[in-house]
Amino acid sequence: MRVIKENNQNFHSFTLSLRQLERNSTEQGTIFIEKNGEGISGEPRNDSPINKIHNFITRINAYNNLQDIIADFKNEVKSLTFFNEPEIFLINEKTSNCFPLNTNCKENIASFVRRNLSAGVIDWIAETGGYKIIPYGNYNSLSFGLNCLIIPIFSSGKFRGVLSAITSFTELDKNSYELKTLTTLLNIVFSKIQYELTKNELNNVYSELQTVQSKLENDYKLAALGELAYRSIEEISSPIQVILSYADLLKREYPEIDEEMTDLIKKKVYDIKAILERLIKFITTDDKAKKVVPCSVNEVIADFKTLIEPALHAENCECVLDLEENIPSILSNKNYLNQIFINGFSLINPLTEPGGGIIIQSRYSKQRIVVKMLFTKAVDLNKINEQDVGLNILKSLMDKHEGEFIINSDEATGSTLVFSFPLIRKVRE
Repeated sequence: MRVIKENNQNFHSFTLSLRQLERNSTEQGTIFIEKNGEGISGEPRNDSPINKIHNFITRINAYNNLQDIIADFKNEVKSLTFFNEPEIFLINEKTSNCFPLNTNCKENIASFVRRNLSAGVIDWIAETGGYKIIPYGNYNSLSFGLNCLIIPIFSSGKFRGVLSAITSFTELDKNSYELKTLTTLLNIVFSKIQYELTKNELNNVYSELQTVQSKLENDYKLAALGELAYRSIEEISSPIQVILSYADLLKREYPEIDEEMTDLIKKKVYDIKAILERLIKFITTDDKAKKVVPCSVNEVIADFKTLIEPALHAENCECVLDLEENIPSILSNKNYLNQIFINGFSLINPLTEPGGGIIIQSRYSKQRIVVKMLFTKAVDLNKINEQDVGLNILKSLMDKHEGEFIINSDEATGSTLVFSFPLIRKVRE
């Protein structure tokens, strides 16, 4: 019995191979390579590392989301190298801590990198300027025998972060294919990451700029209204003084007039004067008072209630204070706190619904002063979020205090504004 094997694979002929290695004397010893249609063109195959990296660059440049960039990078590292769980960590210059760019980074890897950063190991690796392989597991863990490759990341001469990757290698030559491929992918992806982070930072700055512009415009309007109110108060003061003078004249020249009537006139006039004095005190700004000093939130709330009470009574509304006694002062100034409470009050504007009310509470809990403004009136939060400049001003003022601001509204329970002020602040301005 004969077994006939058929081989369909094509090979270059021996004569063609000789011609490819033939030296041409007329070309001074250069090797003549004949190009033909049999695949010997010098072009890389579609599955070659060069083509894969080229495709990787194309995909990375098309992404606009940081997490998509990180996910593609991790997949590419796994496909081209023998490294697992590659993660990029950035160094926070203010806190000297690090955080993973991947939001789904495993906690054990993040803890391992943070632990070595705290121990000074990563700083030592960064000072050497090269990569290091350090033990990852311990005798009691399932990862015993694995190591972690740490590559410091530099940008513009500054230490920006590290790349960590789990590996079974204990040593790695700097000219190895694995390391060169990994560093190439890292350089590609980190440039894109820096671009996206810078773009996000610029977008945040632009949003803050818009908020500041809105605040400046609002401050200009408030300043104009304050100037108008100040001049109006001056014009009202003269007639009030005339009324007081005539009341004294009536009491002196016409004793038959009921004395209670003239006393009531004078009392009401003095009430008007007190309101005007409080208004003058509130709208007058003092540059020296803009410094950050310990302020009593309860005192500011009490002054704020005194200011809004006449308007509330005119609409048959009520204001009730529920203030915790002996709460600590916060670092601020009264002008800022007044602006916060006025903008919060204007945001809900309970005067549009006569017969309603407002409760203002203050509490001290966990190193924070919490102020709640509870309104019986409900508002449309979508409309406020889209249109109201006062909301942006409130957020800007609370950011200045490094605090938090929450607004909720429900038809059944009304609206709630919550202001949380920390007792300990980093920024003193």
